[in-house]
This record gives sequence, C-alpha cells and structure tokens, in this order.
Amino acid sequence: MDKLLEVNSILMALGFGSIITIVSKIFKSSLKSREETEIRFKNLEFANIAMLHDKIYKQCSDFLEQGWISVDDLENLDYLWRGYKGLGGNGTGEILYKKVQDLPNLKIERE
Repeated sequence: MDKLLEVNSILMALGFGSIITIVSKIFKSSLKSREETEIRFKNLEFANIAMLHDKIYKQCSDFLEQGWISVDDLENLDYLWRGYKGLGGNGTGEILYKKVQDLPNLKIERE
C-alpha cells in the first residue's frame, strides 16, 4: 500500500510538473506574441505619421507655391493635420501647416 501511495505521489508530481511546464510555455508564447503585436502597432503608427507628413508636406508646398488655398482644401488639410498631430507628428509639417493657414482663402464654386 505504501508503494502504491509512493508511485501515485510520483505520478501526480510528474503530471503537475507537466501542467506547470505547459502553462509556462503558453504564458511565454503569449508574452512574445504581445510584444510582437506592440512592435507591429508602433511600426504601423510610425508609417501612418510618415504618410500623413508626406501628404501634408506635399499639399502645403503646392499651396504655398500657388499663393492661396480654397476653403475646401483648407478643411481637408486641417483634417489631415489633426490626425498627424494626434499621432505625435510635428516639426516641418507644423511649420508648413501654419504658413498655409495664413494664405488667402478663396471659396471655389463647384459646377
């Protein structure tokens, strides 16, 4: 009977150890997956900032060269700017955006 209890205890310990090992692997895998997801999210955020900056830079350069901006274009640029600023963008984009805001506004009649 004592041998049976001893064998039973050993089997339970091995089973418990296996469960702990499995749970540990799942937990580590989950952490790795979470880290990869966070890195991917940061990269996507950076890419969005870069694309918005490029679009704002291009549009602002065109409007400054033109010397004026339509009300509709200014509203569209503002929409891009809010997303860019909300993601942490600034610098050159902000300088150009402020210069464009000072341009004369013209309302274009659409046919």
